[in-house]
Amino acid sequence: MESLYRVCAGHSLLPRSLHIELGDNLAGAPSRRGGFGEVWKRDYRGQQVAVKVLKVYEDSDLRKVTRRFCKEFITWKFLRHPNVLPLLGVIMSGNQLMMVSEWMPNGNITEFVKTHENVNRLELLVGVAKGLVYMHEQKMAHGDLKGVNILIDGNANARLADFGLLSIMPDNTDRLSSKSLTQPQAGTLRWMSPELLDSKSLNNRRIRPTESSDCYALGMVVYEVLSGDVPFFRYGAFQAVLRVLKGKRPKRPTGAKGAWFNDDIWSVLEHCWKSTPSDRLEATDVLLCLEKGSRSWSPPHAMDSDSSAEDSTDESMSYASFDAASLESSTGFSSVGKPSIVLVVVGAQKNPKANSEARESHQPVVSRRVIEEVCIFGQRKCR
Repeated sequence: MESLYRVCAGHSLLPRSLHIELGDNLAGAPSRRGGFGEVWKRDYRGQQVAVKVLKVYEDSDLRKVTRRFCKEFITWKFLRHPNVLPLLGVIMSGNQLMMVSEWMPNGNITEFVKTHENVNRLELLVGVAKGLVYMHEQKMAHGDLKGVNILIDGNANARLADFGLLSIMPDNTDRLSSKSLTQPQAGTLRWMSPELLDSKSLNNRRIRPTESSDCYALGMVVYEVLSGDVPFFRYGAFQAVLRVLKGKRPKRPTGAKGAWFNDDIWSVLEHCWKSTPSDRLEATDVLLCLEKGSRSWSPPHAMDSDSSAEDSTDESMSYASFDAASLESSTGFSSVGKPSIVLVVVGAQKNPKANSEARESHQPVVSRRVIEEVCIFGQRKCR
């Protein structure tokens, strides 16, 4: 495949298998609008497809844009995963570049959770994390992970879309300035990691998204989907950037919006948002936490109907975070290396009094009998 990349990039051409002819123009109003372009709903070979017309500006060289994005187009075409939106092909006409993909009837994930209040948001996020893990296994960074770029198919599965688009837009969107904040990149700044927001990085095309910056963005997506708010929703885009560069991160929601955020999920988000890329979690670590949380999830009406659920004798698993040293002293487990945090699967004790005392001391309830697995970030050790 590398040889195909080189040949296509060298001639600023895409493989013939990527070219699509729809046979009709894009008359009428678009079905959807986004930061990178407008989307039309069309029929192609008996199926409904989305045709996204990218905003390639008049002073842009389409051949240059094609060469820059050649690898992403080809890689995307060959990706096969239930949580990744398939790319059917590309249409090139004049100075217009259009992408054709399957039509996702349920819109994006942020729209979907607002109109489906009882949906298991953690299960949707499990799909997001699975898609990202798959992309990283293919040595491909998404580069623009946020709620509007995660679509929901007809079976309510999350599909990652629009990866790599930020890197192909004209150079006048690169600079972090008042002008750039009206361009497509401005809509992504809230999810971008500090190293990508640095002014030198924004003006250097060689600084590209990485798996680590994807995991930072994944933490922001989890925050966005569970809280219903974009990161730093109280601030404008430029103010949000300044806060990130100063080491600030979103605050933990309270009240109804904080219902989805237990201590364990919030701890994972904080580790996704570390300023140093090497200190962040990997997508597989986030996936593990989300899967545990999703399995113990119950619909809102079920949770509200039993106010004493925390004192229940149910042996269902929950996900808790511990300091490595305290875990060793309390359970006899020995950690490998020097992890800063350990995730462990725990269950409720049958003693309500013990549970109550643990809650008052803000400590998770742990029973050695039900510890099934110890997960040390970067290294797993299971019993």
